[in-house]
Amino acid sequence: MNNSKNKKIVILCSRLDLPGGIERAIVNTANLFIENSHSVSIIILDHTEETFYPIDSKVNIVQRPLSFGITKDGNIITRKLGMLSDVLQLRKLLKKLSPDIVIATDYPFAVAAILTRIKKQTKVFSWEHHHRYELNKNQFWTKLFNYSYPVLDAVVCLNEDEKKLFQPLNKKSVVIPNLIKRGNDLALLKNKTILTIARLVHVKGIDLLISTAKKIFQQHPDWSWKVIGTCDDVESIKKIILQEGLAEKLIIQIPVDHNIISEYLNASIYVMTSRNECFPMVLLEAQSVGLPCIAFDCETGPRHIISTNVDGILVEKENTDKLAEALSSLITNEGGRIQMGKAAFENVQRFSPDAIYKLWEENILLYK
Repeated sequence: MNNSKNKKIVILCSRLDLPGGIERAIVNTANLFIENSHSVSIIILDHTEETFYPIDSKVNIVQRPLSFGITKDGNIITRKLGMLSDVLQLRKLLKKLSPDIVIATDYPFAVAAILTRIKKQTKVFSWEHHHRYELNKNQFWTKLFNYSYPVLDAVVCLNEDEKKLFQPLNKKSVVIPNLIKRGNDLALLKNKTILTIARLVHVKGIDLLISTAKKIFQQHPDWSWKVIGTCDDVESIKKIILQEGLAEKLIIQIPVDHNIISEYLNASIYVMTSRNECFPMVLLEAQSVGLPCIAFDCETGPRHIISTNVDGILVEKENTDKLAEALSSLITNEGGRIQMGKAAFENVQRFSPDAIYKLWEENILLYK
C-alpha cells in the first residue's frame, strides 16, 4: 500500500440524519476523501440512509439496520444469535465492496469488523469520536472491546489526551483531529448575543448552562443567549427555563437546517458547557468565523482547540461561577473579544482540509 491515491475506503457508522458533530465530521471526511480521488462507501448501520449534512454524490451510501445484538428486544440468547447473524451480514457486505481500508466510527462497529475476519484482506481502523470513558459497556462488550482493539491496525484519536488513553490497548494509536473549512465572512462581535449549539442533555451540561445564564442575566440584562439544539423531552427543558424566569432571554431553537452559519455570524461569544467532549466540531465552526469561545476544561477536547486567553477562555470543569465570570469579562470588553476573535480565525487554520488530509494520508492511507 505505497500509493495513497485511489483507495477503496469503507466507513462504518450509525445514522447520519441528526444535526450532530460526529455526523458532521463523518460527512466532511468522506467528502475530503472523494476530493482527493478515493472511492468511498459509507455503510449506515441504522434504519435510515438520510443525511443531515450535504454529502458528495460520488459517495456510495449503503444502509443496513444491523444492531449487533445491542437491542432491548428478545433475551440474552436471541441477542447473541442476532449479533452473529449481523456480523455474518457485515462480512458478506464488506467482501462485496472489497475495500482497501475499513474505518469504524463506533466501538461496536470496530468489534464487528474484527469479528468478520475481513482483516485478512484489508486494513481495519477505529475512529474514536467519544471520550474514552464516556460510553458504558457491559461485561460482554468490555471483553470483546479488549479483544478487538489490540488487533486493529490503528486507533484514530482526535487529540493527544485520547491517544494516551487508547495506547495501552493499541500501541499504533494516532491523532487526526476533525477538519473545518474557513469561510470568508467574519462575525462582527457587536450583537449582544451568546450562542450555544448542543443537544439539550446532561453530558452537554444543559443544567449548567441554565445556571450560568441566570447569573449572567442578573448582571447583563441587555444580552440574550440562543441555544440551538433538542432532546427527547425538549418541553421539559423549556419549562425549567420558564420557571427560572429566563424565557425572554434564554432562547431554545430547534435545528432545522445544516446551514446555520448566520447564527455564528450574528453572535458575539460562543459558550460550551459540556461535561465531556472529544473534539467538538462546534468550537471549530465558531472559530472559523472569528468567534471567541468559552468552555469548561473537561478531560479532553476543548483544550486542544482553545488557547486560553488567546482565542478564548477555558474554565474549571462544571464551575458555573467561573464560567459566568469569564463570560462577563468578554461581555464588558468588546476590544478583548474582537482581539480573541481574530486569533481564533487565524488559529483554526491548523485544522484546514489540507492539513487534516495530510494526517490521514501519512497515518492511514499510506499505512503499511
